[in-house]
Parts: sequence; structure tokens; C-alpha cells
Amino acid sequence: MILRLYLFTIYLILFLSAGLLLLILFNVNPFDSPFWMLCVFYLSFLLFWTSLFSIIGYYLKVWASNRELIFIHLIPTLRQSILVGSAFTSLLFLQQIKALNWWIVLIITLAFIMMELFFRAKTPQLKN
Repeated sequence: MILRLYLFTIYLILFLSAGLLLLILFNVNPFDSPFWMLCVFYLSFLLFWTSLFSIIGYYLKVWASNRELIFIHLIPTLRQSILVGSAFTSLLFLQQIKALNWWIVLIITLAFIMMELFFRAKTPQLKN
């Protein structure tokens, strides 16, 4: 039952952030908007990609494990999707300030991969 609540919350965040993101994209002038509007845009962008990748990643992991131990896939998938969403958000911010190059993308990608490897090494692995 608690897994359904978590998944419902992730779906709710996905739809709310997608709606807010579309609302901001189509109704707000970025040149006249205040600073807090950019913060709301980046927050909704982060929440959208985080929730989208967590839903996709969770169902892919459940499908790959033949529906065995479906509860253990949620927390690592949320962690990975937060990392991917924050990487996308930081790349978008760097593009906004015109500081994005291919080597910066490579450095950010490697940094987030190393963070995931660090978290994977710190979490206890299941013994088969």
C-alpha cells in the first residue's frame, strides 16, 4: 500500500510540474520576469525530469527483474533520477548564462556518474 502512495505522489508531481512548466513556457516573458519566476521555472524543470525518470526507471527495473522484489527498486531509482534531473537543470542553467561547452557537459556527466558510483558503493548490496 505504501508503494502505491509513493508512486501516486510521483505521478502527481509529474503532472503538476509539467503543467507549471507549460504554463511558464507559454505565458511568461523571460526578459521581463522577476528572479523568483526563474527559480520557479528551474524548480519545475527539475521536478519534471526527476519524476519522469523515476517513473520510467522504476517500471524498467521492475520489468527487468520479472516483477520480483518490486519494493527495493524505488529508492535507488529516485536517487538516480534526482541526479539526472539535477544534471539537466544545471546544463540548462549553464546554457542560459552562455557558459556551456562540450567539455563542460562531459565534466558534469562524469561528476554525476561518479556521485552515483559513490552512492552505490555505500549502499549495502543484497546477497543472492
